Amino acid sequence: MHPLTVYAACLAVLGYALYSFSVAIAKRNAKYNPRGLPGPALVPWIGRIHDLPIQYMWLKFYEWSKMYGPIYRTKMLGANFVVISDETMAEEILVKRAKVYSDRPQIRSLFDSKSTHGSMEYLPLMGKNHYWARQRKFTHSYITEATNRSYNGVMEFEVKRWLNILLTEPDNFGYSLEDMASKVMCTLTWDDDKLSSYCTPSAWGLLTQMSPAGPITNVLTPLWHLPYFLNPWKLAEKKRHDEQQAWWMERLLTTRRKMENGTQRSCFCRTYLETAEKTSISGDYEASSVIGMMALVGIFTVAGPLYYFLVSMIHHPEWQAKCQSELDVVCQRRMPTLADMPNLPILRACIKETMRWKPNVPTGVAHECEADDWYRGYFIPKGTRILPLDWAMLRNPDKYPDPDSFRPERWLEAEWPTFQEPLTKFPTIKGLSSFGWGQRQCLGQSLTQDELVVACGGLLWAFNLKSKVDPVTGQEIEVPLDKSNSLLIVKPDPFQMAFEPRSAARKVEVIEQWREAESKDKAERAAFLKFAEVKEASLLNGAA
Repeated sequence: MHPLTVYAACLAVLGYALYSFSVAIAKRNAKYNPRGLPGPALVPWIGRIHDLPIQYMWLKFYEWSKMYGPIYRTKMLGANFVVISDETMAEEILVKRAKVYSDRPQIRSLFDSKSTHGSMEYLPLMGKNHYWARQRKFTHSYITEATNRSYNGVMEFEVKRWLNILLTEPDNFGYSLEDMASKVMCTLTWDDDKLSSYCTPSAWGLLTQMSPAGPITNVLTPLWHLPYFLNPWKLAEKKRHDEQQAWWMERLLTTRRKMENGTQRSCFCRTYLETAEKTSISGDYEASSVIGMMALVGIFTVAGPLYYFLVSMIHHPEWQAKCQSELDVVCQRRMPTLADMPNLPILRACIKETMRWKPNVPTGVAHECEADDWYRGYFIPKGTRILPLDWAMLRNPDKYPDPDSFRPERWLEAEWPTFQEPLTKFPTIKGLSSFGWGQRQCLGQSLTQDELVVACGGLLWAFNLKSKVDPVTGQEIEVPLDKSNSLLIVKPDPFQMAFEPRSAARKVEVIEQWREAESKDKAERAAFLKFAEVKEASLLNGAA
C-alpha cells in the first residue's frame, strides 16, 4: 500500500475519533450541571480529567474532599459527578432517597451493562429496571438459603484443602488463595470445584473490563464508538463476553444433563432447573447469567480482603498472637468452623479493621441520579453520577480516631466510638460502607463474612504468618502497604511471605484433617452415584 494511502487512512481514523469525541462531549454538556456545589476548577469540554490519575484515583478524590468538603462536584468528559465522603450524606441521598438514586451509569467498555435492551449478564452493574429487580430477588433467595444451610460445609472443606496446599506450596499462596475462594463458589453454584481454573481468570477479566484502570475506552469513551474493524477494544470485549456467556450456558446445560441421568448433586443451578417455572427469570440465558455472576462476584469480594488480612497480620504480629490465643481457647486443637463465630470477637475485629484500613472498594461504586433533585440547597440534575468515596468515609477521624493506623481495639473497647455490644454479635462486617448503599447494597455480605471468618481463622489456627527472609542477604523481604492494582475492587500487588506451621503437631493435624475431609467427600459422592444407579435401575425395571 502506498505510504500516502496509509497516511490518509490514519488521518481519517483520527478525524472520526475527534469528531465522535466532540459530538459526545457536546451532547453531555448540553445538559445542565449541578449548581451550588463546590469543586475543583473545570476545563471546558474536558472537566477535570487531565490531572485525575488512573492509578489510585481514590487518593485524588480524597484530597479534593479535604479541599472542597464532604460533598463536591466535578466533571469528566462531560459526565457530571457528585462525590460524597460523609456517611450521613450518603445515607440521606443513597438510602433515604433510593427511589431516585439507585440507578447505575453505563460502563462504556461493556456491552449495554445497564440492560436497557435486554442484555442480562451483570446484576451489580444493571440499571434499575425489571431485569435487575427479578435477578436481585432471585440472587437474594439463593444466597440466603445457602447461608441458612451453612453452605453445606463447603467453606470448611475448601479451607482445609487450602491449608494443606500451603504446607507444600507456600510461595504460590496467591494462586491457591484465589482458587480456594473460587472453588467455594463453583461448588455452591455448579457442585464442581474443578471449574475454578476457568472461573477465577474469568472473574478478574470482567473486573478489569469494568474498571477505569482497565480499557482506555472507560476513560476516553468516544473511542468505543469507532467502527468494529478499527476498534480493538470492542473486538476484545466481544470475544471475552461471548466466551464467558457460552461457558455459563454450557454449565447450565451440563447440570441439566447430569440431572437427567441422576448424577447431579445439590447446587444453585440444580435448584433453578427444578423450580424454573416458579421463578420470574425469563429462561436459560438469563438464568445462566445470573447464576454465573454469583460465582464470579464471590471470588474477588473474598480474595481482596483475605489478601489484606495477610498483610495486616504480618505488619501487626501482636494482633496475630491475640487471635491465636482466642482460637486456642475457643477451638482447642481443632480448626474453627462457622459455629464458633460468636465466640471469636477478636478475630472478627481484625477482619473488620482490615476492611476499614484497606478497603476493598476504595473509590466506591457509582450510582446514577434518575431525576432532577435538590439536596441541601444544591441542584443535582438527572444523569449525575453519585460516587460514595469509601476511602474517605472509612478515614473519618471523628468516627475512626487514628484512622490511618490498624487498630482492631476500636471494635472491642467501650471508649471507642465504633464499639457495639454484645460481642457475640459485634463486630460484624455486614453493613460496612464497602458493601454499598441502599438498594444497591451487596447481597453477599453474609457469605463474605462467613468465608473470611473460616479462612482467616483457619490460617491463624494452622500457621504463624511472617515476612519471608531473603536466603542471600538474611534480611526480611518487605511486604508493601501502599502497592495495589487500581481496579474497581482492589487487591495488593504480589508480595512474598512465609507460612510457618505453629508446631510439628499442628502440621500433622492440617494434613490429617484434609485427608479425612477428602476421604469423606469421596465416599459421599460415591454413595450418591450408587444411589442414583440403583434408583435408575429400579425405574427401568418398573417401566419394564
